[in-house]
Parts: sequence; structure tokens; C-alpha cells
Amino acid sequence: MLIDIVAIAAFLSVPDSFGRILFIIPLIVSGTLASMSASIINNAYDTDIDTEMKRTSYRNEIINPDNRAFYAGIATVMLGISMAVSYYFLNLLTMLFILGGFLSYVFLYTIFLKRRTTWNIVIGGIAGSFPALAGWAALMNDVSPTSLFIAFLVFLWTPTHFWSLATGNLDDYRNANVPMLPAVVGIKKGGFWILANTVVLVAYSIIPFVIPSIVVVGIPYYFIAAIMDVMMIYYVAKPYFGNSGKGYRAAFHFSNMYLLLILVSIWFAHVTV
Repeated sequence: MLIDIVAIAAFLSVPDSFGRILFIIPLIVSGTLASMSASIINNAYDTDIDTEMKRTSYRNEIINPDNRAFYAGIATVMLGISMAVSYYFLNLLTMLFILGGFLSYVFLYTIFLKRRTTWNIVIGGIAGSFPALAGWAALMNDVSPTSLFIAFLVFLWTPTHFWSLATGNLDDYRNANVPMLPAVVGIKKGGFWILANTVVLVAYSIIPFVIPSIVVVGIPYYFIAAIMDVMMIYYVAKPYFGNSGKGYRAAFHFSNMYLLLILVSIWFAHVTV
């Protein structure tokens, strides 16, 4: 859902996007299919570590070593449909951005980085940025400062989101031998990097306040971002200074709300009263 909302935010940040709103349909269809395809292949590739993680063990009831080739085939078909829809109903650049999101998630993150380095989610988080580029390109067939702003906002949000999740599931990642940062360095050091990343995220989110004529996100963004930034800092600072790992589960859940509301506020960038 968040992948689609990222794309919609960039789409609606285009001037006069409401006058061409029907193009949002192929954008959502193609983006959703590609995202689902990447998720299926991720699950098929990770059947071995899913058995070691309580949080994801249920996945093996659906996709397991006996049928993962079948599901990989379904995922390939879904990706093919996604590419066809985005190319024929939108444009080549949009198709390439959607494909970039798929490739970066499957190959860069899942296959290459996830099991090798604590930088896995930092670098691999680029996969979540492509929907923003695709959303803008769907109408304009180019890249803009606003679409880049949204893309990097998601990129910077990703470590806070996933490291908070990992802190609440340390045993899972350790048992599966997945070097997610908090599972490697511990709760205290991991909490420091979560807080540091969140400070960078919040500082970055202020850019539209400084250059509103270049990064156009609309008036609702300013109010929502200000409130959500303060709350996001609170949610990650509380467990860090309280020397407790329990609060990071709440930080993980709030991070979803943080990104959701900020993106939805951008939907109204060009609504006039």
C-alpha cells in the first residue's frame, strides 16, 4: 500500500494532475503488480531463512522449496504485465522506473545485500524511491525536484523503519544470520543509529520550507510534516534514552503512520480553496 501511496503522491504533485487523473489507473496497476512480483520472488528466495524467523515463518506455508519455482513463474508473468501496462498506457521512462524498483529490491537488496552487510537496508532502501520517480514520470515523462525530494524522503525513512522493526525482532535476525544493524551491534548502538538517521530524515523533510518554489508539496504538508517530525523524534528517542528495546516496536508502527500522512498531505499539493 505504501508503495502505491508514494507513487500517487508524486503523481498528484504534478500541476494539473487532477485534470489527467485517469492515468493514475495504469500507474497503480503496473506499480502494484511489480511490487507484488518482487515480494513473491523475495519470499521464494528466502524460504531457508523464513523457517528461522518467527515473524516470517508463516510464509513457508504458502511459498516453500517445493513450489517456489511455480510462484517465481507467476511473479515473472506479473512483472511482464506490469511492464506492458506501464509502457503502452504511460511511457518508457515510467516503465524503466518501475522496473528499477523491482530490480533493486530483488537483486540489489534481497540477493546481494541482505545477507552480506549491515548496509543492506540503507543501500537497498533505494527500491522504495523508484515509485516516486515513476509517479511523476507517468504524466511528465521526466524527473523533477519534487519527485526527487519524495524519492529521497522515502530512502531516508527506510532505515528508521526497518531498524526499528529489527530491534523488536533481534532473535529472528540473529537466528537467520541476517546482519540487520541492531542485531549485529546491539540495542544501544542500534538505537543511536536509528535516532541519528531519524534526525537526518527530519532535517531533510524541512527542505520544502526552505525552497517552496522548487519543491512544491502544498500547504497541508507544512502542518503535517511539522507535527509528524516532532512525534517521530519522540518515538525513537524515548526507547534510546530509556535504555529499552521495547519501545522500538511502537516506533516501527509509528514510522508507517509518519510516512503515510506525509505522503497523503502531498496529494493536496495543487488543490485550491
